Amino acid sequence: MSSILKTLPSKSRLLKVKKLSAEIFDEFWNPTAKRNPAKILKKPLMGPEVVKYYGDNNAVPTFKDFKKWFPELKLVDPREAHRTFMVEDRKRRNKGAPKKKKA
Repeated sequence: MSSILKTLPSKSRLLKVKKLSAEIFDEFWNPTAKRNPAKILKKPLMGPEVVKYYGDNNAVPTFKDFKKWFPELKLVDPREAHRTFMVEDRKRRNKGAPKKKKA
């Protein structure tokens, strides 16, 4: 049994091998296993790929854009009207957000 233990590499030797392996394969060497952002920072940025797949968000005009482009039409956003109605309704029933403190 003792002959087998003698042939096994020591801990320091194993650490050297792991460090060399990390250098060869261009991996981050972290012997203490501390948390760090290396894994995240090594990845390529996803932003350009996502934009390429979904397209630019500004391509589709919103209701706000139409309201800005055609102010003479006096357009009313139904979603915004409903939201303001609900806010006022909650305020009437004392269920709305509290008033801000005046300094």
